[in-house]
Amino acid sequence: MTKRNLQLWLSYIVILLPMSYGVVNYAALPAKMAIHFNLDNQPNGMAAKLLVVVGFPIMMMAFQLICVGVTRLNANHKAPAPRFEQMIIWIVPVLSSVIYATTISYNLDHQLDIWRSLIAFIFMAIGNYLPTISANQYAQMHRGGHTIRPMIWRRVRYWLGYTLVGGGILLLLSIVTTAWVSVSLMGIIVAALVIMSLYGTLARN
Repeated sequence: MTKRNLQLWLSYIVILLPMSYGVVNYAALPAKMAIHFNLDNQPNGMAAKLLVVVGFPIMMMAFQLICVGVTRLNANHKAPAPRFEQMIIWIVPVLSSVIYATTISYNLDHQLDIWRSLIAFIFMAIGNYLPTISANQYAQMHRGGHTIRPMIWRRVRYWLGYTLVGGGILLLLSIVTTAWVSVSLMGIIVAALVIMSLYGTLARN
C-alpha cells in the first residue's frame, strides 16, 4: 500500500471516528437536532437525530471520495502536485470532525460557539496550504518584476503555516472557555502573522 493510499484510508477513519461520540450520547440527543446556525449563533435549521448522527459521517465520506477522485483525475491530465493532493486528503476529515463534534456538543446543551470552531478550521486549512506555495508562485502573486529569495520565502511560509495551524488548534480548544480568551488568541495570532509577513518582504528583492 502506498503512502497516499494509507493516508486516504486513515482519512476515512478520521471521518468516522467522531461518530462514536454521537452514538454514545444518542439517547441524550433530541429527536430533532440543530444543524445550521445564524450569525448570532442561534439555530435556524433542524434535522432528524439518526440523519445527523449516522448520515452526516457517511455523507462526508462520499464527499471525500469525490474530492480525492477529482484531484487525482486532474493530476493525471496535468503535472502532479503531491503537497496539494495531500492537503486535499485532510481538508474534509478535519472539517467533518469539527462540524460533527460541535453539532453534537451543542445539541447536548454544551453551549459552544460554532463560529469560533469554523474560524479555527479556516486557520488550520490556510496553514496547511501555505507551505505548498513555491517561491515562483509567490512571485506570480506579487507582480512587479521582483525576484524572490527562495531560502527566505521557504522559512517564512513554514513559520506562517505552523502559526496558523497551531493557532487554529488553540482557538478550537478555547471554545470551551469564555469568548475573551478566543479574542485574545486571535489578536496574538494576527500580530504574529503581521510580524512574519513584514519579515517576508525580505524575500522580495
